[in-house]
Amino acid sequence: MPILTYLLILVLVSAPGSLAAAEGDIIQGKPVIERLDVDALEAGKIHYLYFESVEMGSGQHWYIPVLVAKGAEPGKRILLIAGVHGDELTPVATVHEVFRKLDPTKLAGSVIAIVGVNRPGIESITREWPMKELGTTWVNPNRIFPGKESGNTVQRQAWLVMERLVKGNADVAVDMHTGGNGADFALFIFAYADDPESLQLAELFPVDQIKLDPGLEGTLEYALVKAGIPALTLELGGPRGFEPDMVRAGVEGIENVLAHYGVTGEEVSRTAKSVDAFRGNALVDVVADTGGFVEYLVELNDPVEEGQALAIQRNAFGEVVREYTAKVSGRIAIRGTDAVRERGSGVATILTESPVCPPEGCPYYGGEER
Repeated sequence: MPILTYLLILVLVSAPGSLAAAEGDIIQGKPVIERLDVDALEAGKIHYLYFESVEMGSGQHWYIPVLVAKGAEPGKRILLIAGVHGDELTPVATVHEVFRKLDPTKLAGSVIAIVGVNRPGIESITREWPMKELGTTWVNPNRIFPGKESGNTVQRQAWLVMERLVKGNADVAVDMHTGGNGADFALFIFAYADDPESLQLAELFPVDQIKLDPGLEGTLEYALVKAGIPALTLELGGPRGFEPDMVRAGVEGIENVLAHYGVTGEEVSRTAKSVDAFRGNALVDVVADTGGFVEYLVELNDPVEEGQALAIQRNAFGEVVREYTAKVSGRIAIRGTDAVRERGSGVATILTESPVCPPEGCPYYGGEER
């Protein structure tokens, strides 16, 4: 081996950060960035970028796809987020469809999309982030925001997303999710009730249900609002696949947002009011108290009355062991899909208007669906 070649290889292998692509590098034809600056991007075009995020156990870095439709004219910057949970894929299809329809030469403002915050979760189509600690520890990324610069892998990833992608680049945000494995979510919004603009944002979506919500610390939505960026959590059905009806509804709502803020110059179409969205301030879980095979008697968004039968559970002999009924009146917001239900797993969740909740709504800690 020539000495010059040997020295070059030695420098590349030993250089600090050599396992990571640097600012200005190209991966699969897409430029790599270490920090997003929408204002510095060329106007009137769509930019496809890779954001260098946290390093994995090998020392190499995860790269997050970022799409930016930079308008020909200045205006509001609308942020779309998909893939905080890796099994929530309908939001990814929603981003794709939104961008397919955008013409940046006609925009006044920008549309930014972050696809796959939970990079290892996307690769394995799993909700949590598999962090290498005590073997593998499964971490819910949507309980970690705004993260921590010097924290563990997931904490630093959340911090990088907030500090180097979101802040300074977004005026309004839509964080898209779905139900988790074994459950479906209605077309649903968590609307942060203490922020008037976030509530106004929710009204632009033609959804089935809206929950007035006090926010949940650790969620991306809560971190966004606390950072001064009006935001909501949009739930789009079930996990792992693309649901065309949910994609269409998500796109319609996002197009309303772009119209409302003058980004597209279009008119607002159907809204929560025009579809008569059901509104509530509390989510009430119905949970299995034994194991068995469940036959569901209700569908998503069905109206239910207190005491109404929701599901029947049988043992392996076909004998009925439980009948589950609604604890409150309201709408079915979340419904199980797996026939097998163990003790403690969710059967259904009902959105209701509770007289005991404060004006900003009752917090929801069950279901792990957000």
